Amino acid sequence: MIDRLRSKVAVMELTLRLDADLESIAIADKAVGDFAESMSWPDDSIFKVKLVLEEILMNVISYGGDGAHKPSISMHLSQKGDLVSMEIADDGIPYDPLTAPPPDLESDLDHRPVGGLGVFLIRELMDSVAYRHENGRNHLTVKKHLGSTD
Repeated sequence: MIDRLRSKVAVMELTLRLDADLESIAIADKAVGDFAESMSWPDDSIFKVKLVLEEILMNVISYGGDGAHKPSISMHLSQKGDLVSMEIADDGIPYDPLTAPPPDLESDLDHRPVGGLGVFLIRELMDSVAYRHENGRNHLTVKKHLGSTD
């Protein structure tokens, strides 16, 4: 008699501590690429997750400091089954990027205001995006199902 059958899916994880500089983008890109290849992600998922990571890190590096303080950044990437979850946390200026208005995609390029496309890309490429500010840190969590084409 079988009481219950349980399948356990292993959770694979990657955690990085990063400085708020351009070199950290390259370090994170390489680490995520290596993780993704070791887990046999589809090429389009690798591209999307790495692009989103670059956009998030660039925003923290460009806008998270106050001149006297460069934010410290941590990134935690995990995969359980086909769900990839990535959280980027920083101790920079509190900012919820999900409150940013959608960019103007209708006007010609010469008349569009600068900015807003990074957050738009993040929302378009990921299956879910969530923000919270907790214990003095911004936390942006993005999730992607590896099989989804969104």
